[in-house]
Amino acid sequence: MERVTLKEYEAAKTAVLYGKEYKENSNMENNVIYKQYVCKDGSGVFYERTENGKTEFWSTEHSESRLYVDGGESKPESTEKDELSEDRQKAIKRLYKLVYWFVDEMLNEEDAEVKEAAEFEKQCKEEPDKLQYRVSAHSHNAEVMKDCMREARDAAEFLKNKENDIEEWQVAGINAMFDRCNAEKIIPYDLPTAVKGLLCMHILCKPICIEAETK
Repeated sequence: MERVTLKEYEAAKTAVLYGKEYKENSNMENNVIYKQYVCKDGSGVFYERTENGKTEFWSTEHSESRLYVDGGESKPESTEKDELSEDRQKAIKRLYKLVYWFVDEMLNEEDAEVKEAAEFEKQCKEEPDKLQYRVSAHSHNAEVMKDCMREARDAAEFLKNKENDIEEWQVAGINAMFDRCNAEKIIPYDLPTAVKGLLCMHILCKPICIEAETK
């Protein structure tokens, strides 16, 4: 059974319960404490079994049991930095999927613009004496999709970089955003911007402007 740190244990619980109402069920049998944290919306359950300061836990998000030992030795710092957490990898995959979705939307808008322009040109030729108007937002929409793609890609690359010190609560927040969007079956265009805001990228990745010297 994989042994984890307190930080990883708390992150695993947060991934299931973050931002949700839940009910805690607890009972004890032969000095073993059993707990269940059940989300009221039915989206997930977090399970714990604690005995002699050792907590075995699993969830609907991660069915394989892991072990946290209260007061036990943590993983070496180098190991934590070398390996991205499971939840962080999940957030990265979701962001890349979001990039591909925006790519498809962008191409659809560009195709629609080409088709609409061709039909308009044909109509003008068929009725040369008639004043024709065409108002289209397809080109603008395609540019919006490109911006969304860039922001989602930048957030994924930021998460992939092991040098960036990202807290597990931030990762849990990102996954919670995606979970909520999946539940509502929507993909907001400002979702990548919200993710970058949660990661404080508008501050950490702000370019440094150096004023050029004038002669």
